[in-house]
Amino acid sequence: MRPLTPAAIRFLASPPAQKELAGLAGGELEPLATLARLRKVWGGERAAWLYDQALLRRRARDKFPHAEALLFEAEALEQASHRLVASWRAREVFGPYARVADLGAGIGGDALALAAAGKRVLAVERDPLRAAILRHNAAALGLAARIEVVAADWRGLRLRADAAFADPARRSGGRRTIHLDAMEPPFADVAALAARLPAVAVKLAPALVKGELPQEAGLGFVSLGGELKEALAGLGELAWPQPWAAVLPAGERLFGPEPQEERLAGPQAYLYEPDAAVIRAGLVRRLAAELQAAQLDAQVAYLTAASCRRTPLARCWRVLRHGPYHFKTLRGWLQELGGTATAVKRRHSPIEPAELAKKLPRAGARFLTVLLTRISGRNWMILAEDPSRL
Repeated sequence: MRPLTPAAIRFLASPPAQKELAGLAGGELEPLATLARLRKVWGGERAAWLYDQALLRRRARDKFPHAEALLFEAEALEQASHRLVASWRAREVFGPYARVADLGAGIGGDALALAAAGKRVLAVERDPLRAAILRHNAAALGLAARIEVVAADWRGLRLRADAAFADPARRSGGRRTIHLDAMEPPFADVAALAARLPAVAVKLAPALVKGELPQEAGLGFVSLGGELKEALAGLGELAWPQPWAAVLPAGERLFGPEPQEERLAGPQAYLYEPDAAVIRAGLVRRLAAELQAAQLDAQVAYLTAASCRRTPLARCWRVLRHGPYHFKTLRGWLQELGGTATAVKRRHSPIEPAELAKKLPRAGARFLTVLLTRISGRNWMILAEDPSRL
């Protein structure tokens, strides 16, 4: 994609360009034909800007509400929070605060969500191009009166706000980083905000090294559709005393502490697979207590119980067969039950799911799942069925 310039932003925000982009929204974006047509009307450079924006708007549809009215920059779009995560955070984390500073605001995913939730937002973005895009996006959604955009490094500003949300850049030398001191700005700079503002939340990589966080920081994890999206550190009034996990889109939240007692049991009638946020937050035993379930093994995040309780925090499977891993036995179970292994999952098993899946029969009409794990040091296999299919 062609790099954006101030002239590109001014052009793309103009009524004629917006009209052209609206016309590109529904048709095929065949590169040669579309660019050839655009060049005849707009010239080469403007044609490229229009074509790129049409592509970016399509990529943004899932992440941004009303993406067809907004402008985007490729890297900033990739880094932006998903709209469901941003709106959940605006309500559930920043609900009590009327004025929120969005630090490192990018093209506005979080600032727009905060403003839509009724907050007054100070959006600080040091890249002037991204700040210009954010101004356009706020105006396009009718939120300009609620969002003040400042193109600056927030570390040099006096922040008039009740709370702050910071999203530091997590790339170092062209690569993603999970280390807090390698972010830009480093976590220590963000943590210093807690001395200036009552409440601070910091978006971090889900794979962060937990031990790098200061003891006074709280920590939670957010997933969307089963995919772990972010870690969120809290400082000041948001220094949660216990870890938590939030599962979206349901909005279910599980708080610690984790029980000290381990409840272990062999496979019972049902198996639970905890959500990724629950596992990363270290709340598997907490979830087991909520569900009156037990772990299969102290090192494995699979739970088992005599009954299935529907919860967004875990997926439930009905156990059909289980035993020590043996390929011929597993193949025999599938043939006996008339089943097709539609998925092979594993936790703490050395067996490669993709390789095993290639060898299993696929002729059955019954859709079954193979779960590979270890119990008491032995490789174990479980053949299971989603109860919702029954």
